[in-house]
Amino acid sequence: MTDDHMAGAGFAVNPQVLHESIDDEVIIIDLSTGSYYSLRGSAAEIWRLLARFSGATSAELVDALGTGDDGDQDIETVVSRFVGELCEEKLVSRVAAADGLRTAPLLPEGNGRSSFEPPIIEKYTDMQDLVLLDPVHDVDQTGWPRVPTDAAPDGASA
Repeated sequence: MTDDHMAGAGFAVNPQVLHESIDDEVIIIDLSTGSYYSLRGSAAEIWRLLARFSGATSAELVDALGTGDDGDQDIETVVSRFVGELCEEKLVSRVAAADGLRTAPLLPEGNGRSSFEPPIIEKYTDMQDLVLLDPVHDVDQTGWPRVPTDAAPDGASA
């Protein structure tokens, strides 16, 4: 998805995604794929804004971050690319742009941040089978965590 293609689009968190903020990190679980993600720093800030303001545009996210004079054009490009990554992972989707965030910057002036750090998304797939397992329907008479052999993923035995 190109930056030009997303220029005026708004974005919203997809309903199959669970997320939780823990200290300075956001943990995201995509229930449709079983992948989970870790966002820290500016990535977590952007996610919190997307979760709070459905329909926010990339430009509104940059404004709400309150990045000051850190090279807003470059920051807008970086934020737009990051939101594009979130779209590719199907964590957020394009929606009609909202009327605007109309909010104060997420981080007030003098917050101690010396400069904008590019957002990074960390993806983990090591627990996909467990996340995708439905314990109510995917267990046999012996119970959890034993999966019946006919429901074991990819030929794995229970």
